Order: sequence, then structure tokens, then C-alpha cells
Amino acid sequence: MLGIPLLTDYINKVVKPEDVADSVDYLNYYCTSLLLALAAFAISAKQYFGSPIQCWVPMEFRGGWEKYAEDYCFIQNSYYVPFEEQIPEELHGRRDQLSYYRWVPIVLALQAMAFFAPNFIWNILYKQTAVQPRGIVKEAQKCVRLCGVQRESEVHNLAEYICDTVSTFTPRGAFEKREFYRSGRNLAILYLITKLLYVVNILGQLYMMNHFLGGHYLYWGYETMLDVAIGKEWSESPIFPRVIMCDFQVRRLGNLQRHTVQCVIMMNMINEKLYLFLWFWFIFVGICTLLNFFYYLFVMGIPRLRAQLVLWNVNKQEMKLAGMSSKDLNRFVNDFLHVDGVLLLKFVNEHVSGRIARELVHDLIRIYARQNESYSPRKNNKAALHPLPRQLCTPTQPYESAPMLEDYIDGQNTLPIGAMARARANQRVPFNENAYAPPSGAPRQTTPTEV
Repeated sequence: MLGIPLLTDYINKVVKPEDVADSVDYLNYYCTSLLLALAAFAISAKQYFGSPIQCWVPMEFRGGWEKYAEDYCFIQNSYYVPFEEQIPEELHGRRDQLSYYRWVPIVLALQAMAFFAPNFIWNILYKQTAVQPRGIVKEAQKCVRLCGVQRESEVHNLAEYICDTVSTFTPRGAFEKREFYRSGRNLAILYLITKLLYVVNILGQLYMMNHFLGGHYLYWGYETMLDVAIGKEWSESPIFPRVIMCDFQVRRLGNLQRHTVQCVIMMNMINEKLYLFLWFWFIFVGICTLLNFFYYLFVMGIPRLRAQLVLWNVNKQEMKLAGMSSKDLNRFVNDFLHVDGVLLLKFVNEHVSGRIARELVHDLIRIYARQNESYSPRKNNKAALHPLPRQLCTPTQPYESAPMLEDYIDGQNTLPIGAMARARANQRVPFNENAYAPPSGAPRQTTPTEV
């Protein structure tokens, strides 16, 4: 398909769903934002390029007078008077003015931006952590297209990368270097903050909608459906009146003559249906977002629930073969994977497949079981770096030529899977052959070059 390159790239970046968000995030930043943006475009087309208002003017209004009256009543405040009531003679009795309909397209556009803002903030924050969730998801997606030994190798490399990433500790002095303190839970904390931003946004959207429509219609959608149930006409609603009144003055020979005209706003019929739909849509999105926030809060905050989440991807026979008990599984989840590792597996399960997630969990369990004797979880985050044994993370190229962690640029083709330990060694720890030597009595593992 032919297209403008820069415009096409920009639209793909904005519209394409993210790989590091769940379905509720997608419902907020993508579906709702797109819905509001399309509504803003449609309303603005009718308002600025159509005939938003038509007025019934006196007979003496000829030529451009009618157009002047309609334009004036559209840009100035008007007021609503039910047909069964008399028009107030005094001006202070006409204070119940309507002006929101002129701002509907702009407000809808701002609402669309507000729904997209938490995802924009999340995309900025997670890139500052040691974990690269988007790269992990992309590599997991590549594993789906592989099979046999090649697939097992790629899944194992990905498991090693996750193992090395979530098990890396740096001193608190890293804050001075403007790096996030990698404690195995920073990604989860940032994700929970993003979830909270979604909750705050949807509650603020409901409040703003109520304030925008007059401030007394918090239950307007529910009350409207009750009116429909009892057969009350929608045209009687004071929120979106079809027929309004407008006052304006005309200067003639030094005198000011005041005129009152009756106008019809067909656009309010569209606005009413739109806002009625948005009211129920926001309620639905709000309930989903609130439940989703508490789900992640409990799962990420309670160790037993985290272990249960990982247990769904674990075969009990696999645990027996690895010699793991339920206590070992809890230690594997909370002290080895940490909260960030559980969240990464959740992303893989959400955006790739449950089968790849299970294979990753099985490989991670094997890695944990093989290094269980030498692995000692550090309770103090200030502890020195504890590298993985050599037989678990065997380098495939010299450390001097290994890519640095900063070489990974989000959005490019590949993530340097299996190079985290090498990048970490280049950045912080000098290479020491003895530090990676296998324990005495352990069988020597051959590298592909030795074979």
C-alpha cells in the first residue's frame, strides 16, 4: 500500500497496540482514545463546516441579518425555556445559559489525550529500568515461529536473560547516575503506578463530564434510561435542548434594540446520543480499570498469590523432576523471579501464548534448581553482585566484543538475549575467569566452538 512514509510511521506508533500492556490498558489508551478522537472529528466537522444552528427571526430580518443572528447566537451564550413556561421579562431570569456545545469537539479531543497519557508515561518510565519488557515479548514472539532444537535454544536463552535481568542488584549509588535502582520490583511498581493513573483518569473523566454538562447530572445516564423506560421524550431533557432562546442587540441610529429569537440546535441531538453512550462506556471502563488495578495490587503485593499465578504455568511432574516442593516454588517466585519476573511472564502469556510462558517457566525452574546450592537470595539490596554460574550463562563471544545494555534500542529488530551478563561485566564488574568457573566435581559443559 502506498503512503506517506513519515505519516505512516507516526500513525503506526500511535495506533499500534503496545506489547507491554494488558487488555484493560488497551481498552483505556487505545479503544477509548480512538473513540473520543473520532467523535471529536465528527462533531467538529458538523460544527465548523456545517450548519450547527438555525434561528427563526422576525420578518424584518433580511439578507445577511438572519446569518448574523445565527452566528451571534452560536458564539454567545443562549438559554433554555421549556415550552410550558413563559419567557422571563427580566434579564436576570435568563441566567440559565448554555455554552458547552461550542466546546464539545475540543473537550472530546482533550479527553482522548487524557486517556492516552498514562500509557505515554508508562512507555517513558519502563525504559529507565534494567528490564526491557518489550524486547522480551518480541523475542518470545519469534520463538513461536520456531520449532525443535532451535526453539528450545531460543527459549532457554530468553530464560537466561530474564534470570539475569531480574536477579541483578546494583548499589543505591546508581541513583546518582540517574539509573533506576534494580531490586527486582521496579518494573512492577511503575506498572502499578500506571494502573493507578488509569483509575484516577477515569474517575476524573466522569467528574469532568458532570461538570461540563452543568454540575448536577452525575447520574444523568441512569436517569435518562429510566425516562426512556417510562416513555418520556428525550427532547424534554434540559441538558441537550433542541430549541433554545437567544438575546442580542442591534444598534440603529444610536439606539440599541434588543431582539429575542428562537433557535434550533440539531447538533444537540447528536451530542445527547454521544454523551449517553460515553457515560455508560466510562462506567464500564471504570469498573474494569478499578478491578484490574486491585487484581495487580494483590497479585504483585502478596507473595502467595504471585506463586499461585506462576503455578498455573507449572506441571507438578516438572516440579518433582526438579526436586522442588511448594516451599521451593515460593522461594523460586519471590526470591529468584521477584515481582518483575512474574510481570514479565504475565506479559508473555498475554501477548504471545501460554505455551511459551510455560516453557519459559520450566526453563527458569531448571536454572533455579541447578544453581540452588550456590544461589543464596540476598536480603540486603546493598549486597555485591552475585553472577550466575558459568554453566548456566556460558558466553558465546568475548566480553570485550559483547554488546552493551545501552546498545538495545527500543523498536529495533533484536534484543541482545544472553548478553546481559556480558554487558553487566563490561559496565560494572571486570571479567574474572575464576568467578565463572564451574564448581568442583560438576561435569564440564562444552561450548558450540568446542564441539
